[in-house]
Amino acid sequence: MLHKILNIGTDKGNRHSVRMTNLFIVLGLPLLLLNVVIQGLEHQITAPEFWLINGLIMLAFCATTLLNYLGHNDLAKAWILVMFVIDISIASTRWFGIESLMFFHLIVVYPVAFLLWQDKPILRRSILVFITLMFLGIFYWPNEPMFPSSIQQKYSTMAMVFINCAILLSIIAKLFSNDTLRAHQELAKQASIDPLTNILNRRELERQLDIQQQELNSIAVMLFDVDNFKAINDRYGHLVGDEALKHLVACISKQLPPNTLFARFGGDEFCILWPNCQRDIAQHFAQQLVEQVAAHPLSLAQHSLNISVSMGLAFETQRKDLSRLLIDADDAMYAAKRCGRNMLVSHWSKPNPPTSP
Repeated sequence: MLHKILNIGTDKGNRHSVRMTNLFIVLGLPLLLLNVVIQGLEHQITAPEFWLINGLIMLAFCATTLLNYLGHNDLAKAWILVMFVIDISIASTRWFGIESLMFFHLIVVYPVAFLLWQDKPILRRSILVFITLMFLGIFYWPNEPMFPSSIQQKYSTMAMVFINCAILLSIIAKLFSNDTLRAHQELAKQASIDPLTNILNRRELERQLDIQQQELNSIAVMLFDVDNFKAINDRYGHLVGDEALKHLVACISKQLPPNTLFARFGGDEFCILWPNCQRDIAQHFAQQLVEQVAAHPLSLAQHSLNISVSMGLAFETQRKDLSRLLIDADDAMYAAKRCGRNMLVSHWSKPNPPTSP
């Protein structure tokens, strides 16, 4: 049930922002209901006043979820914040008076605004000015409270206010911590993953290889690109070219052993590193990859598109110098292109005959 409430409207806007707004409703309504019950028990509030005041506030809070559902998240965020500030301001002046210390709830507004508008510092500063003005308005409110309190009621209300603030600030701190962690994880992913194919980029492949460097006994480097990829882009467009690259990655990823590293170097060029393997096994595996790609064309709307790769393979048991191995594999890859494409060439052997797609 909670999951469904948090996801209301997430298909119509920024998922994180919408979920955060819904979460504040889920957290705020129980605290509001608790305050309503305590106020009703401690103060001489008649039933009509009780339901009129607090019922309208709860209805106003629930309207935020409706706005999210309708896809108006920006309006929903502004609405919930304004309703919260007005509720606290009126409770601190006209209803229970400044001595109730209800106005201390306003200290949670800015942390909430920071979570809801992280990318809009000007708006957050405006909200901070708005809160300051509300504090000043509360301190200089001229009217007597509608529901005056006894000394015991004041102490009870003060305790409730500080407990509420502690709970809300703790929850906000947890949300901020989770949000920061997610942001760091997303940045780390963007720095290491190719956005189109969702495999490693060259920088991350080299970083992971450096980590494993001391444990390497041997390494095979398979460097390849798509045959006639420019012609595919020119004839079918770049969208089909992108689909061809994703299709190629999906086809190869199914065949990869668990300890291999697969990366896109850029454009239509890819690299597979296989640490601690045997040379003949690596060569047999590379040949299988070339054949598998040729045997699985990309399905388009009207027809299928044959895709093939030219692959160069380099192997080392002593040097483990990636830059040198890449040069060797690159030389072998271009030898495969010169010999007809759609084939594997090992750095230490003659070109294999082309494989028919």
